Amino acid sequence: MIPKLTALVHELGLDDRVRFAGFVTDEAKRQALTNGTVFAMPSTAELQSISSLEAMASGLPVVAADSMALPHLIDGNGYLFTPGDAADLAAKLTTVLTASDEDYTTMRERSLAMIEAHDINRTLSTFESLYRGEAVA
Repeated sequence: MIPKLTALVHELGLDDRVRFAGFVTDEAKRQALTNGTVFAMPSTAELQSISSLEAMASGLPVVAADSMALPHLIDGNGYLFTPGDAADLAAKLTTVLTASDEDYTTMRERSLAMIEAHDINRTLSTFESLYRGEAVA
C-alpha cells in the first residue's frame, strides 16, 4: 500500500508536503502531535480511535469520518465528514485551518476537556466499579 501511496503523492506533485513516517517512537509521535495544527482521521474502521484520543490529549482539533465510534469524539472540537467524500474532508480541514484564533482555541480547549473522560485512572475506576456490580454514571 505504501508504494502505491508514494507513487500517488509523486504523481500529484506533493513530495515536499507528504511523508510516510512508518513506525515512529513515542517521543517522535508526541512531537508530531505537539507541533500539529489539526488531526485527520479518514479511516472508517476506527472503533475507539486511540490515535484520535492521543491527538485530543495534545489539544488538537479533530476532523474524522462520520463512522463507527468516531462521532462520539467530535463535539465542538472539530468536524465530522462524510466517509469517502474527499471534498467534504477537504472542506472540513479548510474550516479548521482558516478558523479565527478564537474558534481554533475553542476547538483545542474542547479536545482537552473531552479527553478527561478517557483518562486511564478514570477508565480503570469505571471498569472496577462495573466488575463489582456498582452503578456507573
